[in-house]
Amino acid sequence: MENLILIVGACAVFACFLIAFGAYCVYGGSKASLCDAKPGQVFNFEYMQPLNGDTKRVLAKVLEPVEYRSDAKIQNMNRSSTYRKNDPFFKRTNHIVTCETADGAIRQFYCERVRNCRKPLFGSLVAS
Repeated sequence: MENLILIVGACAVFACFLIAFGAYCVYGGSKASLCDAKPGQVFNFEYMQPLNGDTKRVLAKVLEPVEYRSDAKIQNMNRSSTYRKNDPFFKRTNHIVTCETADGAIRQFYCERVRNCRKPLFGSLVAS
C-alpha cells in the first residue's frame, strides 16, 4: 500500500511538472526582439498603447518581414495622415511588423513599443 501511495505521488508530481513545462514552452520562452523577427515566428510580448499608456499582452505570429521606415518616410506619413494628427504624444517609429494575433486579427506593431518580448518554444502550436 505504501508503494502505491509513493507511485501515485510521483505520478502527480510528474504531471504537475509536465503542465508547468508546457505552459512555459507556449507562453514563456526565451528572450527575443521583435525587430529581428522573421515570417512564421511566434512571439509573446507586452505592447505599449500610446493613447492611454496601458500595456496589453499579445501572442502573435509574424506574417511579413520587419519593415524599416526611414525618418523621411515617417515625416511624410505624419504630414499626410489624419490619424491622431493633433495628438502630441503619438510618435511613429522606424520598425513595423505585420502579425496575426491568437484571435485571428491581422495587426501591425511598432517594435520600439514592445516590452518583455519572448519567443515561445512551442508557440507555433497555439498561434497557427
